[in-house]
Amino acid sequence: MRKILVTLALLAAPSALAAQFMTTFEKNGAILSGAEYWPYVGTTDIAYPDDVLWDFYPEGATPAAVACAEQAYRRLERFVANDDATWKRIVELGASEGYTNKFYLWTNDYARAADPFPFPRRVNRLWYWKRNPPLPDRAPGYWKWESTLTQDGRCLVPEDAQIRAYLDETLQRLEGR
Repeated sequence: MRKILVTLALLAAPSALAAQFMTTFEKNGAILSGAEYWPYVGTTDIAYPDDVLWDFYPEGATPAAVACAEQAYRRLERFVANDDATWKRIVELGASEGYTNKFYLWTNDYARAADPFPFPRRVNRLWYWKRNPPLPDRAPGYWKWESTLTQDGRCLVPEDAQIRAYLDETLQRLEGR
């Protein structure tokens, strides 16, 4: 009887999982490998990796940070759907320098941070992180799709102008121009 009541309660309650649409994906040669949240609290900077929350919907992430990550996720999906030729060329030319086709969704959460925060606030941007030193059994690096939830609740995601400038600059460097 208890099992039936628990089952009925679960069926009647709206499922939090039903609304969770962020997940890893592989589209147009790009792979989204995972997600990370950096929750800033008070005046304390993040202690990496202990303070970082890992996964798309980690326990402890604020609802506003998750909503911001979802906004960034949709923006990343649009970027990948556009099949950017410059990004693909960077992955091709930069393979020997550690560039891969793998992305990581990164959300900075300043909702509980002091205002002003005593450290520079991380900005919304696309950038490439390389593992140093490289490890043979791990990806050599990831494209970081970084968004920022500000103290006043604004969600800032990577913007077209910054994305284009970063990709163009990276390609020029790889081509030796």
